Amino acid sequence: MAINTTPKEMPTGDGNPTAGNAINDLDFPTSERNDKAFSTLRAAYALKGHTLHRTDPADGPVTFLAERWGLVRHLPTIDAARRFLEQIGGRL
Repeated sequence: MAINTTPKEMPTGDGNPTAGNAINDLDFPTSERNDKAFSTLRAAYALKGHTLHRTDPADGPVTFLAERWGLVRHLPTIDAARRFLEQIGGRL
């Protein structure tokens, strides 16, 4: 009696390009690092049930807006946004 089995499929190429080579923030341009900081902060706000928005840098100085239940709080800097996150019980 012969049993037909298929060989295990092995991925071709590099299936995990970052293994052993951690991604360093310094490898990215400064503008992308700022975007990463904002994305991380926005995710922390989301965990607390808030949304975080920012103005477009092309329109002038960047400011931030935290929102929950239709109420909006203006946060003039990213540091103010971090402090407000701590105030609502969040952390980075």
